[in-house]
Amino acid sequence: MGVDTVFDSDHSPLMMRNTKLPHAPCQRGLKGFHFQPMDHSLPSNPSAPGLDPMLFRQLVRWLLLWCGRLSVALMLLWTVALALLALGFRYLGESNLCTAFLLFLPPVVWLLPGVVIWPVTLLLRWRAALVLGAAALLIVGLSSGWRPGTAPIPVSKDQRGSDVLVILTNNRGQGGGHSLRPFKNLIQPDLMAFQESSARASTYLSDPGYGEFQHGESVGEFTLLSRFPVIPGRLLSWSRGKTTGGFTYAARFEVDWNGRQIAVYVVHLRSPREALLGLRWGGFLRGIPLPLEGWQERANKETAFWLDQLAMAEDLEGHISSDPLPCIIAGDFNAPHLGTIYRQLSRKLKDAHAEAGFGWGFTFPGETRNPLAFGGPWLRIDHVLVDWHWSPEVCWTEESRKSQHRAVAASLRWRQGS
Repeated sequence: MGVDTVFDSDHSPLMMRNTKLPHAPCQRGLKGFHFQPMDHSLPSNPSAPGLDPMLFRQLVRWLLLWCGRLSVALMLLWTVALALLALGFRYLGESNLCTAFLLFLPPVVWLLPGVVIWPVTLLLRWRAALVLGAAALLIVGLSSGWRPGTAPIPVSKDQRGSDVLVILTNNRGQGGGHSLRPFKNLIQPDLMAFQESSARASTYLSDPGYGEFQHGESVGEFTLLSRFPVIPGRLLSWSRGKTTGGFTYAARFEVDWNGRQIAVYVVHLRSPREALLGLRWGGFLRGIPLPLEGWQERANKETAFWLDQLAMAEDLEGHISSDPLPCIIAGDFNAPHLGTIYRQLSRKLKDAHAEAGFGWGFTFPGETRNPLAFGGPWLRIDHVLVDWHWSPEVCWTEESRKSQHRAVAASLRWRQGS
């Protein structure tokens, strides 16, 4: 039995009545009835105990420890890979299929892993991140050819000294009909060296837009415009290769510059486009010697083109070394500045960009849709090289033009006593 108490609005008891409480046992006390309260709480689940805070902290520490170690290991691996790649480019270059193919890829490809790994390492192991990041930047800086600063405004022809000669070079093929005149008018060169020139020297000399040039000669695909008298050029050919039947790779002109006879070589080595296309989809991996049937034979066949390029560069170097006149060499070498072909030619010569250039100096391809190159060029294959008679003062690279090759210009000072 139980008792119900009925209250009015001000909580005063009006009446009490007995009720049957089937689920509420009661006990009788000395002072009336006493109800035992019912427990409505949910039973605890002994199978799901709470995670100990100390254990949770230990798990977090363990995860951070191993994540930090992993990020440092990946950062170290990337830095070592950059160093090995730079050494491979320098000492193997085009002589190996693997490095030959990788030479022509946008440099951003090698930086992308670091862009992902370095911020994580900085959060977890900041000291290691700073040290390895500095090492990676040093490797990239030493091997990329980047030079700090911005190129100065060119000095006009009237303000230049008589011991200063300015040359501009450009591959005119696939120019897209875009004019070179804005860059030419800015630089005001004394010499203009063209490769794949569809127009002959006579056409330029009759054009009022090139009125500052009174002299010019064309031979083969090569044209030289000059403010000074020019002796007709002769072609340099090479036909001793395994894949090259007969190829004209340069023309030599002589210029009477203020009473001095100088030799100007306008260069255009073979395009590696077809050879590179053949190395796509893993073909470049044949540069790695593997004990597979037919692997080395196929590698030797595809390496023949690059060995011919190296031999052609050696032939050009021989002509320059034996030339009795002071030499300027300009043109489209189709050889990135990191490779062995460029190194073969520049070991006894001075590169105007390396001596006096600014920025990256990229010249090819002039404009692209490649996001890894930010829509611009990513290779420096057009060069101006000089022998010991000259000191490069400034080297300019054309900033923008919708053509395959951007022009390069260099201001060269004659060394006293040469």
